[in-house]
Amino acid sequence: MAVCAKKPDYRKTKDFKALRAAMLEKLALRGLEETAYTDKVDEYMDFWVRRRELRDDVDARGLTVTDERGRISENRSVSLEIQVSRQMLALFTALGFKPEDFGGAGGADDEL
Repeated sequence: MAVCAKKPDYRKTKDFKALRAAMLEKLALRGLEETAYTDKVDEYMDFWVRRRELRDDVDARGLTVTDERGRISENRSVSLEIQVSRQMLALFTALGFKPEDFGGAGGADDEL
């Protein structure tokens, strides 16, 4: 019997905590600390976690997978990651953020 590797808890990573804190800080500097805004940050972070899980699946299974009939098809995680990324960009923009708000290259724009 194979032992499954434990799925990482991305919510406990330094990257997760740092990005969430930076987003909340940027909102606070603009006086946008209401629940409507902080909830959108949490929604963004949910997508951030989901995107990492989708990447893990692509890393583990590849760009293509074999279905029950033995046919090769695209790993659905590839297209789902694109959809998640688009939604992240929409939330990022709706919150009024710009990549340079987070240090430009190497910052939050890597997630868009």
